[in-house]
Amino acid sequence: MFRTYSVLRNLHRQSRNLLNVQNERLATSLTSSYKSHVSIDKVYPNSNPDFLRKQSESPKVSSLEKFEGYIPIDQLEIATSKSSGPGGQHVNKVNSKVEMRFHLESADWIPAWIKPRLLEQEHGRVTKEGYLVVRSDMTRKQMLNQADCLNKLRNMIYKASELPKEPTAEEVELKEKRMAKAKDGILKSKRSRSLIKQNRSSPEF
Repeated sequence: MFRTYSVLRNLHRQSRNLLNVQNERLATSLTSSYKSHVSIDKVYPNSNPDFLRKQSESPKVSSLEKFEGYIPIDQLEIATSKSSGPGGQHVNKVNSKVEMRFHLESADWIPAWIKPRLLEQEHGRVTKEGYLVVRSDMTRKQMLNQADCLNKLRNMIYKASELPKEPTAEEVELKEKRMAKAKDGILKSKRSRSLIKQNRSSPEF
């Protein structure tokens, strides 16, 4: 019985040693990189192996200058006039209406890439001389109307600085399906209308 136990112990030790050897070989094979005889560094010894990888990487898009929301008051032309809005006893007596204007092209506090977008979106507020005009007579207080003009102007610039979102592949596919469905509906409508007109024609004798 003692001999049987020693034999089993030796077999267990041998199997454990064999398993350790196999694990070491597996770890060595994983850490060592296999290179084919047609690899880049063997075909072209002096070439850069990362050339294709670097070419496939998309270039980084340069970050555009952002509008931080700061509007310099000293660079705005502010004019006041009598308001036609609500005023109670002071209506048409106090200059509560506020008008702000500035030359859009020479405004250095607005990023250059936003200016053409702002001009396109707010072309109705831009004069022939290139001045962007904002007015407010919302309240009976001149200072509140001035703050309202600044808020309007700030929202305009923020809106112009929003870049259009790139559609995803699913959105493009959905749009194409909708357009195809709409075209089919138009063709069916034309065919039915054509049949109605044909049936209205007088019979031949």
